[in-house]
Amino acid sequence: MTNFNSQDREPTPKVEVEVNPDLNFATDALPLSEKVSQWLQVFKQWYGKLPGAAKIAVAIGVIFFSLSLLTKVLHLVASIISVTILAIILYGLYRFFLKSDASPKS
Repeated sequence: MTNFNSQDREPTPKVEVEVNPDLNFATDALPLSEKVSQWLQVFKQWYGKLPGAAKIAVAIGVIFFSLSLLTKVLHLVASIISVTILAIILYGLYRFFLKSDASPKS
């Protein structure tokens, strides 16, 4: 026999929450293109205030990051193409070996 705990039979309490109407979360949200251009403007201002050696270091870092990201995207595309080619080859082998045996021979 199973022993039921009294807590298991009690209903869960209902919770009510008040929402503060003064908080304005997403009504002043900008479109994505404006956010990107705004962020780019802030980055340009920050970059302009850097000393010469720091500008070179940041430029090298941005170039390194961009090339690394591009490499990862190209690896992903190459992997997708490879998996697609493998799937086509496997499907062709399936059709050739298994489907040809199942068809009635006259």
